[in-house]
Amino acid sequence: MDNIADKAYVPKIALMFPGQGSQFEKMGQQFLRFNGSSYKYFEIAGKIIGKDLAKIINGQDPDNSLGDTKFSQISIYTLSCALFDFLLKDLSLDIGSIDTVLGHSLGEYSALYGCGAYDFKAGAELVAYRGNIMSSADKSAKGMMAAVLGAEAGAVEDILKGYIDRVFIANYNDYTQIVISGYEEDVKNAMTGLKANGIKKVIPLKVNIASHCPLMGEVSNQLGDFIDNKISFKEPVPPFLSTTEAKYTGMSGLRETLTGQLINPIRWVESIELLLNKGINTFLEIGPGKVLSSLVLRIARKNKKKIDIMNTNNLSDIEDLISKLQEKGLLK
Repeated sequence: MDNIADKAYVPKIALMFPGQGSQFEKMGQQFLRFNGSSYKYFEIAGKIIGKDLAKIINGQDPDNSLGDTKFSQISIYTLSCALFDFLLKDLSLDIGSIDTVLGHSLGEYSALYGCGAYDFKAGAELVAYRGNIMSSADKSAKGMMAAVLGAEAGAVEDILKGYIDRVFIANYNDYTQIVISGYEEDVKNAMTGLKANGIKKVIPLKVNIASHCPLMGEVSNQLGDFIDNKISFKEPVPPFLSTTEAKYTGMSGLRETLTGQLINPIRWVESIELLLNKGINTFLEIGPGKVLSSLVLRIARKNKKKIDIMNTNNLSDIEDLISKLQEKGLLK
């Protein structure tokens, strides 16, 4: 982590929210013991899905697993929103210091809550529906995703030309971390092809769905219908950056952003480069894990940018975040 002690340093903050894969058993439990009022978010979300969400997260529900996309998505959204409100309401983080809010895949739903595009309950209903239709797609189609490590995007794209309309790039996470997505057998064949071309680390992901590629077209359509019938967006404040489109998106474009996200790749590198080039120098990861913090740090170093990164993965990280925000004068 690069810490900046220059007195002339003026923080320009981006809040970023993690996506599926960042979940882990008992996530957020230290935070909830520290701030018990946040249990209300889990109670609201639990009523929406008809399950005790806290028990699922704690591994106390033998019939339902946090690894099931139906529960991992709503769990990450719920914890991320609770942490965001803790920062904004309990700690009184100066919202005027927040330049941009963004998320990675599912994290865009938490980000949109943070921007005030909808209230917590509406967002939870939307995320629960998304999780359900993606879980159904898991069972009806044999899709697969895999991480390609240590290779630049161009090299991966060249190899995938042999798998047109069958295997796609789903995530541009950093300069040498790509995720591919497609039909299961074709992804397995592409993994063999990538390794044959000298790419040593190609790791299958623990999902049975081909997300962020055209194979999710029907799921995307179903999500669009739900949004049309159930969701009324408000203008995002602070500004929302779509990491699928790598551009700022207002209220009128949010439906297209969320439906398009399912069938198009996540352009995380391009999005972070955009923020670095406009002078963003402080990144707060709000939610479980530190995946985004690691990605942003590597992208910043590649671009020779000094940044400060904070996260909320555990109570120690939250205490460190509070201390740093106090030092910067960002807590009212």
